[in-house]
Amino acid sequence: MSTQSRIAWIDTLKGIGILTVVAGHIFPEAVSRYIFLFHMPLFFFIGGFLFKPAADQKEYLAKKSFHLLVPYVAFLFLIYVPYELKEIMAGRETYVKAVIRPVLGGRYLIEWVSVFWYITCFFLVQQVMNVLMNKVSKKVIDLLMLVSLLVSYALSRFLPSFWLPWNADVVFAALPIFYLGYLYKGAQEQISRYKIALFVLLAGVILFTYYYPANRYEMKAAVYGIPFVTLFSSLVVVLCLIELSKVIATNATVSKVFNELGTASMIVMFLHQPIQFIAKEQFGIADPATRFFIAVVLSMAGYYLLNSLAFGRAVFMGSLTDFKKIFSKEKLATV
Repeated sequence: MSTQSRIAWIDTLKGIGILTVVAGHIFPEAVSRYIFLFHMPLFFFIGGFLFKPAADQKEYLAKKSFHLLVPYVAFLFLIYVPYELKEIMAGRETYVKAVIRPVLGGRYLIEWVSVFWYITCFFLVQQVMNVLMNKVSKKVIDLLMLVSLLVSYALSRFLPSFWLPWNADVVFAALPIFYLGYLYKGAQEQISRYKIALFVLLAGVILFTYYYPANRYEMKAAVYGIPFVTLFSSLVVVLCLIELSKVIATNATVSKVFNELGTASMIVMFLHQPIQFIAKEQFGIADPATRFFIAVVLSMAGYYLLNSLAFGRAVFMGSLTDFKKIFSKEKLATV
């Protein structure tokens, strides 16, 4: 498979994935219960698939810090500050909590910025995995991933109120999924041979989830469903979505829509919650389908606006190239 076609289906998959993220936050339990089975594991799996170990760990840390944490902070200022001012003026929040929330991040971020937990958790997963890839053998990593999964189950079962800043505790659950995505890169052709079996399993997963609502992955809250069963169910859905994305990617017209969404997925993730909350609370738009449409369209509009500006790409998309162009020593010297 060529690099171009590989990227095409990955962008398609990310496009499908971000639509499920938006839908999961808007549609009622009857729909969201199925979405919460797979939508966040999907993005950790994709991250693992795209992961490339870097020998220079300091450079990797700096690169990923800029790409992920700069937009994280920028969107916190853009979205969190007005939200907190609104809450403080309404008497629902204190100044102390307003300052503490963005520092701790993770579970402490709610409402408009509730999805921001993913960025810091994903960043930590990348860094841990890169260290492991450089320091230990594959056999040791395999064992550590099993231990990590078991720790995540133990924390969820016996210490449900325990959590760490930046959702660092969820790293234990996310690491194995990320690693499986990395391993899938070398096994995708073999797995694709069993696509019919995968879709048969998918039907079983849907039916099982219907009768057992506990079969869901709420990663932010460290609720991992039924040990091993829910993980398996989630991976079945992810693998089926991959096969679907590969089919869609062969149709240039249809795939273009999903590819655009996939390219903009991080911006859509940051923007869709405040948009849909404002639509509901300020404009009285209660219909989930309407809010879903508004959230996706306006989030994409925000993406196109930011992408058209060098400052937008540098600060809100983590583009180091654009950042250097704007804040280069030569330009600063002329100011």
